[in-house]
Amino acid sequence: MAIVLYALVPLFIVATLYLEYRLFAVWYLAAAEFVLYLAAVAVSLYTAKKRPVVLAPYYETVSVNTDMAVNDTLLNMPAPIILVKVETGELVWCNKEFLELTKCPKNYFQLRVKDVVSGFDLKWIIDGKVQMPELQTIDGRSFDVFSSIVRPGKGDYTNLFAALYWIERTEELALKDELSGRRLVVGEIVCDNYEEISRGGNESARAAMVAQLDALLRSWFDGLEVEYLLRNTDRDRYVFFTDEKSSKKMAEARYDILEKAKTIKAPNGMPLTVSIGVSRDASEIGEAERFSTLALDMALSRGGDQAVVKSAKVFEFYGGMTHEKEKHTKVKSRIMANVLKGLITDSTDVYAMGHRIADLDSIGGTVGVVCAARKCGKNARIIVDKKMNNAGQLIELLEQAPEYRDVFISPEEALIKIKPGSLLVVVDTNRTNYVESRDLLTAFSKIAVIDHHRRVADYIDNAVLNIHEPTASSVCELIAEILSYMLDSHDMFRVEASAMLAGIILDTKSFAVKTGVRTFEAAAYLRRNGADSIEIKKMFQNDMENYVERAEIVKKATFMDGMYAISCSDKPVDRAVAAQAADDLMNIMGVAGSFVLFPFENTVSISARSLGRINVQLIMEKLGGGGHFTTAGAQIKNKTMDEVVSMLKDAITIYQYEQR
Repeated sequence: MAIVLYALVPLFIVATLYLEYRLFAVWYLAAAEFVLYLAAVAVSLYTAKKRPVVLAPYYETVSVNTDMAVNDTLLNMPAPIILVKVETGELVWCNKEFLELTKCPKNYFQLRVKDVVSGFDLKWIIDGKVQMPELQTIDGRSFDVFSSIVRPGKGDYTNLFAALYWIERTEELALKDELSGRRLVVGEIVCDNYEEISRGGNESARAAMVAQLDALLRSWFDGLEVEYLLRNTDRDRYVFFTDEKSSKKMAEARYDILEKAKTIKAPNGMPLTVSIGVSRDASEIGEAERFSTLALDMALSRGGDQAVVKSAKVFEFYGGMTHEKEKHTKVKSRIMANVLKGLITDSTDVYAMGHRIADLDSIGGTVGVVCAARKCGKNARIIVDKKMNNAGQLIELLEQAPEYRDVFISPEEALIKIKPGSLLVVVDTNRTNYVESRDLLTAFSKIAVIDHHRRVADYIDNAVLNIHEPTASSVCELIAEILSYMLDSHDMFRVEASAMLAGIILDTKSFAVKTGVRTFEAAAYLRRNGADSIEIKKMFQNDMENYVERAEIVKKATFMDGMYAISCSDKPVDRAVAAQAADDLMNIMGVAGSFVLFPFENTVSISARSLGRINVQLIMEKLGGGGHFTTAGAQIKNKTMDEVVSMLKDAITIYQYEQR
């Protein structure tokens, strides 16, 4: 009412002034207009006074009906809804669905949500999230929980309330699991030692072995009660089709067909071994076939006698408890020598790079690449961090030779000097995150990899040439055999031969472990080219300080299950010292595996050794590392020594469980 009067005051003033003006002009017209004006004012005042009285019942009816509708809707909504006090988690209100779902007492005054739903946390609301990060499961039913913040008063940001809406996903997830379980899985099985076991036997004996393997595979599938289609595509190769649900049963059985296959014996007494590659989570048939092929290649490159499952993101490994057998032939080495020679010849210049914190085998391998490039008339450089390596004596010895004065460069220099036609040869590693410089992997258009370590999931997959032999003792052995087909007797310098022989001696522990016939042939070839055993012996000498450090590490060793020696250094030590300490621990009677842990910046490094009774590579892979059956390592960042020790013991426990 007051608002209406205030609005009429300006109009009244204007009208009065206008009437005064008209009064002096035509008095009777002014009088008539004044009367009409008073009538209009009276009607307006009457209407304004009556309007609230008329509208009040309407507003009251709408408000009451709306409140009743909202309350009735929320109470009877098929989805559970609750109102909580965010700060304390108190349950303020809930509808019937929530009461029935949680069996919450109707007198829920002063109850908190986590009293009704075990483990329920409201931190995600405080963090500003609209949806709870994880699903809530109650009585086998799964729910997504969404929130809507309610503030009780204007400007009040301390006493917050939130409405939580529970949207059920049970049927959706069940359908998703069912469809996922029906997804196609492609697997490939190959008898990886077929040539060896069939050598010297007649055709009927080979056919009998294949028939035994065929029957064993079908018996294994039938025993797992899985749906499958198995076809023999070659004399030593099978392909099978199944679904995700069935493949999970195979994984739960840990692909024990690997061990069962060894019951089949060749006429010469050698057990048959198989390798398996399986796809997982493939979006289409073509991708499933590609995944299975990659998985099988991975299994074979790791020595065979194992199963590998490949998905879009990860590899999963099963088995791998058999030592690799020498398989590479001189024919293969000669072919690889010709391919490498052609690749070097077609390049403008050559760069060789090993792994981070290079050792004698890594530097020796790069020296072999420099030797091959020189034979092809190309300039070659070795990329290495001179401050962070375990081959300082060898590098100093090489730099004394005129031909090697400008050969060693840093990764930063290499990034500046490379050309479009440059070739990068990576030696002694196949891991993208373990090379001397990861940036160089993307800077070069042509990359070749020469390595003897078992392949891991993050291997370099864009190489134009991949010479990979996990049966070789060292990368120097591999490169020495290749050089024997590329060089003449006078093409290798004595210091180069010494460097490569030092790499073989390092990785074989002076020809004590992982040594085959070709290892001695490579060593003999290098010795004929002038390798100096006295100079090599000097490279393995330790100063008194390192010798004492090694003894202290051995002294601190503790034992797990009486067969695993674990020693921790509380200060950084040289990696070579840690490796030597791990070797020394293996000289203790009863020790099957040794693990030396030492800090380095924000990383805890592990050097692991065994004599073949256990596979330390599988243990280190559980910690993100890798290596060989008897020599492996890992690096764990941003963890304390105690945390890494606990992780190592868990990995050993899991390894023991998997090998039962």
